[in-house]
Amino acid sequence: MRILIAEQDTPFRRALESTLIQWGQEVICSSDGTEAFQILQGPSTPELAILDWSLPGMDGLHICGELAKGAVIPPPYLILLADREQGHDPLAGLEAGAHDCLVKPFNAGELQLRLRVGQRSLDVHRELIAARNKLLSTASVDPLTGLWNRRMVVEFLDREVERARRENASLGVVLADLDDFKAVNDSHGHAVGDAILCEVGKRLCRSLRPYDGIGRLGGDDFLIALPGCDFQETVNLAERLRAAIASHPVKMGAKMVAVSVSAGVAAADSSANLRDADSFIRAAETALDKATDQQHNRLAMAASGTFLNSSG
Repeated sequence: MRILIAEQDTPFRRALESTLIQWGQEVICSSDGTEAFQILQGPSTPELAILDWSLPGMDGLHICGELAKGAVIPPPYLILLADREQGHDPLAGLEAGAHDCLVKPFNAGELQLRLRVGQRSLDVHRELIAARNKLLSTASVDPLTGLWNRRMVVEFLDREVERARRENASLGVVLADLDDFKAVNDSHGHAVGDAILCEVGKRLCRSLRPYDGIGRLGGDDFLIALPGCDFQETVNLAERLRAAIASHPVKMGAKMVAVSVSAGVAAADSSANLRDADSFIRAAETALDKATDQQHNRLAMAASGTFLNSSG
């Protein structure tokens, strides 16, 4: 465990440092409260801090108070050292934000006990964070493809609509749908269909920029949000996506399954004609319907319904 000792009494600080090192801890020392607070805000923040109540610059009580306000995320475990002869009230230390208060003088056994309590608290906190992150991931990711689920990709589009409106920027949307996906499931089985959905998701991702957003809208539909893309740029990128899917069949064991997508394109070149997320999606759906009315493996634009680059 990485531990900060902030103590202005040099002999006491050195003795405390020596004890902690003997116990296998990584120790950082400071004799100044302001410096200690800077260390706690810097890179490789100590997991636990032992702070003397009386420190020059910024006393331990003040440091605890600032950290309790969220100055460091995640916060370290704080043990405040109090001296009753100087009128320090341990309860006041806890109320200020310390996790524990150790009254001087204390022996090594008492210190070791408090460190174990601190370590246990940190372990529980990390486990809770890991569990929360897992829940958030589960709530935001499509379990089959690993892409964003409908809620997350629509939220991303909502945020990009607002950002484009503030910055008077372009924004494009592509709604891609696998052609004859029901026939694939009927002919090859749902396991093959699921594998094809995963492969299509991977191919789409490889053709996108790092800051684009993509998610499975539902069934075999994929929604792609393209920040900064005007109408023609959105069409060009959608064509790359279409070509990436149709370029070669998906190998499923000994089988080679041909796949293709049709896509609807909608875009706003500026905030003057910027629509909300739902309107974008509806426009792309309308264009997608036009694309699939005639043939597969093609694009259609919401603005005019013009068909592009039909390869079928």
